[in-house]
Amino acid sequence: MFNHIKTEKMDKHDEGHENHDELFNKEWEKGQKNELIEALKAGEGFQEKLFALPGFKEAFAHKLTCLECSDGRVNSHLGKLALAGEGLLLNSEDREILVKAIKEQGLTITGHENCGAAGIAHPGPDSDNYGYQKAKELVADTGNAYREVHHDEFTSPIHNERTLVLEGTGRFNVADLEGFPGQFISSAAHFGLSAEYQKTEAKALIGIALGDHSFGKRFDKENPFYLIISAKDEAQYEQLTKMAEEIAADYDGLVKVNGFIAPQEVLAQQV
Repeated sequence: MFNHIKTEKMDKHDEGHENHDELFNKEWEKGQKNELIEALKAGEGFQEKLFALPGFKEAFAHKLTCLECSDGRVNSHLGKLALAGEGLLLNSEDREILVKAIKEQGLTITGHENCGAAGIAHPGPDSDNYGYQKAKELVADTGNAYREVHHDEFTSPIHNERTLVLEGTGRFNVADLEGFPGQFISSAAHFGLSAEYQKTEAKALIGIALGDHSFGKRFDKENPFYLIISAKDEAQYEQLTKMAEEIAADYDGLVKVNGFIAPQEVLAQQV
């Protein structure tokens, strides 16, 4: 449904940079030198290099306490769980599941300006207000805390996502893991949202990555966008990998799949 989406709203602030292409080229080359991207491109050694990153196991050791947008620029450093637009693309049934999870997990909810998911759901100049409104509706339905993330707090002035992490553990604080390449995050599997939604969301985020306001045509068959599975056990790994490969098949080699099962000794610890 969202394979071909307009991303102009997502990146309106980027237009102010005189050397816009230079920013993208610099970030792209930085990503090319990332050891995990190198391993992914080589087709071997990704898991070994990932598990050897300083702080990798510790990234699973603490409770994640914040629901944010999948957008890689948005990170409140509170332990990030994520959905596109904090879930504003959900249907009513999936939204009920999310509301229950937010209450049970005590999550802070964020809203942020320049939201691409809001631009998908409500195109036009008022999409930011729509995004804030939907986040505040979640707050009203859950009673949970709320904060806003504005452009001057973004971790990057541009979209630098090379990956989409399909995060099933609910424990992987990848947004704060130094050395991991730029990433979108989807916690839809962790929240138990429908397979239909998980596919829709992934395709929307891939569409942003491959679009004109992200790395776009820099992605090719030799330098693809990656779907990274972060699974809590083998059964979930197989399920998410199957889904991801079905999604990737629609992109003629521009999207590839890799992943891992989280370290069980860390997941077994109470947080």
